[in-house]
Amino acid sequence: MTATSLQYHSTHSDLLIGTYSVAEYLEIERSSGERHEFYNGQIVRMAGGSVNHNRISKNIVQYLGNELDKKEGLELFGSDQKVYLPKLNVYLYPDAIVVTQTPVMAENVSQAIMNPVLVIEVLSPSTEDYDRKDKFMKYRTLESFKEYVIIQQNSAEILTLFRSEPHIWEEQEFTGVSNSVYFKSIDVHLPLALIYKNVEL
Repeated sequence: MTATSLQYHSTHSDLLIGTYSVAEYLEIERSSGERHEFYNGQIVRMAGGSVNHNRISKNIVQYLGNELDKKEGLELFGSDQKVYLPKLNVYLYPDAIVVTQTPVMAENVSQAIMNPVLVIEVLSPSTEDYDRKDKFMKYRTLESFKEYVIIQQNSAEILTLFRSEPHIWEEQEFTGVSNSVYFKSIDVHLPLALIYKNVEL
């Protein structure tokens, strides 16, 4: 875990004191009923999202899910689904992920997926820098990972980063509720008007 990300977490989230094993982390999640992220021994309690954040997350699951129902071999998971990054020994909770074919799971107890092709994060003021930089770099350690989608919650702005080559990422911005965002990794267009439905901008 980098010094930058540790400073971010200790400032804006609930960092549990001490160093923990994966088994201890999973037991804390099970017994508390709360979501936590795990950074190679450090545990961070997840903060609750704003109304806008929750509306956007719900809309993504609903409307992107409707589009994926028309396709074969793609599955969408929402914000309760953990992702495991084995090269870093990190567990994260994105706002949504898409996998192709069958999800590859970490150990059965964790129920964490290791092969998302698409990862979606809804930005919050306190997490924006971390989500744009450190978190993106962490996801890049996954071989399956092809596209990162960053959604602003207080304005109709979406940024996509698509892995066109092993170390080349194509960046594209989509703005305005009259526009549509293109998820290149799964070949889906989705109107921003649906993503931002009932969201106060």
